[in-house]
Amino acid sequence: MPAKRDRWGVLAQRDFRLLLVGETASGLGNGITTVALPLVAVLALQATALDVGLLAAAVWLPWLIVGLPAGAWVDRLPRRGIMIVCNLVSAAMYASVPIAGWLDQLTLTHLFIVALVCGTSAVFFNTACHAYVPAILAQPDLADGNAKLQVSEAGTRVLGRSAAGFTAQALGATVGLLLDALTVLVSTMCLLGIRIERKSSPVRRGRRVSSGRLPRGCVS
Repeated sequence: MPAKRDRWGVLAQRDFRLLLVGETASGLGNGITTVALPLVAVLALQATALDVGLLAAAVWLPWLIVGLPAGAWVDRLPRRGIMIVCNLVSAAMYASVPIAGWLDQLTLTHLFIVALVCGTSAVFFNTACHAYVPAILAQPDLADGNAKLQVSEAGTRVLGRSAAGFTAQALGATVGLLLDALTVLVSTMCLLGIRIERKSSPVRRGRRVSSGRLPRGCVS
């Protein structure tokens, strides 16, 4: 329906809506993590100011270390599969913090591992998400789709941190990480619901096409 597409743009397309909701939920979880982990360190482990600073830095360190090579690795693997694996890894790490706290086994080392692993997952998730957009949308819709994803990323950074502070005050800092786990599970369900029926490239890795170049198509 052209009128509907003119009004809603790419939001009229089911698969893109699921991708956007999944990316938003995952980004919300990442935003919560940046506040919740330092709060857990302070409230549960009486961490020093230096510990808190290092922990906050550990969340972003993977962007410096693997941010560039992540693009090349993602280009060789199924993008949706990468996002789903990243979500499941992050959910397990988030949930491990309150579980360790309830068992009285939580340590700063544990929190640093969670920060590094979840930060690395966020790098690969976001890289794969943007690389997956051409498999969801036709070429004329890419600019609109990428713009909406950028708006979502910016919004979740703010909302995630606000939600972390509210949750920590109302329910406790470790509960914020359970909320993180819930958001990435929602994201995973959205990704699993995407139905891509695009034809795969006729020539796969290692084979040459008539133009003499390797195909560079998105895979689901």
